[in-house]
Amino acid sequence: MDMLLLVYDVDFDEDVMETLSGCSITGYTKWERVLGMGERSAPKMNDAVWPGFNCAVMIAADEEKVPVLFDALKALHQKVGGKGLRVFTWPVMKII
Repeated sequence: MDMLLLVYDVDFDEDVMETLSGCSITGYTKWERVLGMGERSAPKMNDAVWPGFNCAVMIAADEEKVPVLFDALKALHQKVGGKGLRVFTWPVMKII
């Protein structure tokens, strides 16, 4: 099992959720109004100086779903111009 963390511009929320649905992902945790700054992006602090915010979704996915999901998210990343969407993965060692 792998954990995926998606951090993306709120403008892409509908696209991301449709992608998850299309990959039969039914379990996830979602955070809205996520503030922060990437190494190659402007801050998003949801204020007058740094407007905007992100969403984040965390998914624990079985190993057979990960390649399909990752490829679908990579295609979405390319569709939106290579900006505003990051996907991080790591193995899940234990679950309680």
